[in-house]
Amino acid sequence: MKLTDHEKSMLDGEHGAPVQKAMEILVALGKIYDAERLIPIQSAHVAGLSLKSHGVAGMEWVEEMAASAAKVCIPTTLNVIGLDRSRDLGLPEDWCDKQMRIGKAYECMGCYGNSSCVPYYHGFTPRFGEHIAWAESSAVVYTNSVLGARDNREGGPSALAAALTGRTPLYGYHLDAERLANVHVRVSARLRNLADYGALGAFVGKRFSNAVPAFSGLSAMRTEDHVYLGAALASSGGVALYHVLGMTPDALFNDDKVLAKDCIELEVTEKELTMGREQLCSGTSRQIDYVAVGCPHCSLNQLAELARLLDGKKVNSGVTMWIHTNVAIKGLAAQLGIIDAIERSGAVVTQDLCTILSCPEALGFKNVVTNSAKMAFYAPGSNGFNIWFDDVARCVDAAVTGTYTE
Repeated sequence: MKLTDHEKSMLDGEHGAPVQKAMEILVALGKIYDAERLIPIQSAHVAGLSLKSHGVAGMEWVEEMAASAAKVCIPTTLNVIGLDRSRDLGLPEDWCDKQMRIGKAYECMGCYGNSSCVPYYHGFTPRFGEHIAWAESSAVVYTNSVLGARDNREGGPSALAAALTGRTPLYGYHLDAERLANVHVRVSARLRNLADYGALGAFVGKRFSNAVPAFSGLSAMRTEDHVYLGAALASSGGVALYHVLGMTPDALFNDDKVLAKDCIELEVTEKELTMGREQLCSGTSRQIDYVAVGCPHCSLNQLAELARLLDGKKVNSGVTMWIHTNVAIKGLAAQLGIIDAIERSGAVVTQDLCTILSCPEALGFKNVVTNSAKMAFYAPGSNGFNIWFDDVARCVDAAVTGTYTE
């Protein structure tokens, strides 16, 4: 792999040990994927910040990096963590203390402490064709697909290495030739809500893991529709890029010529959509103790919808309802009176955290309803939850009655 003189100096340790270690990681990745060179990037997003992901050894490692004066050289955001830094949710004290130490170490390295899986909702929005190094599966698929940025599905260490050097190897989805679709999904099913987009993504992702799907038959998609489709594709199938013909930027800029010659054809009818929903349900008992919404983090529109659905209602005394968002969206929603409207019902609007990467299971929760295909996919393994997957209106009904009914 060819390196510039400046890159060689970083690899040789002339810019300090943290940068040298970062370059060693990037050069090793480049060799694995046959990258001919490194390329400059404009931003990074570091994931894996939860104590569940880091563990104590990872916490100590990142603290050592911060203590060694490691500093990011490009705008760098942080992914969700395992606690709400604005309030006490009753999570174990030792868990919270260690989680705070992890976050502070990254902030000491110059990362922005706005922990969220949707940084594009609050100002960190890559442009079409811009090269970045973002981790977190739902963030990666959104930037690649909806924004048309160029990004591989980075891990936490490689994203941090890229942030410390301002470089990433040139391979994968940074190359236009690698962005062609190898599955053409013709959608004839009617998609009515975010859960339907999640079910579509879950079905296609499970059927074609690590594919690049191109969808036809979709129209008038909102931002949130893309977010929930992409998150489901990424969690169920490891998808990092999709196209919607006539809509997403790669397709538009190339006159919809984004289908590879040997593209596989797949039709999704109501039957397949139902299958996508069913594969996300692992619930047995319909007596619900936890309702979780906001994975990926809720947008302002989603919070406003929840305020309307919860208006005049009370969350059942035997149910905890957490609604996840980030500090920026929560602040804006608070100014508009949306947070008060939601929390009058007994629901709690959290910031920074994610159910999957937190430990709400420590509070005794077991039977969960969610409208998130991503949460439904990961939470049984990550949290030991029994999951019912449905639209947000059914989530609210379950929170109020304490029972899930289809």
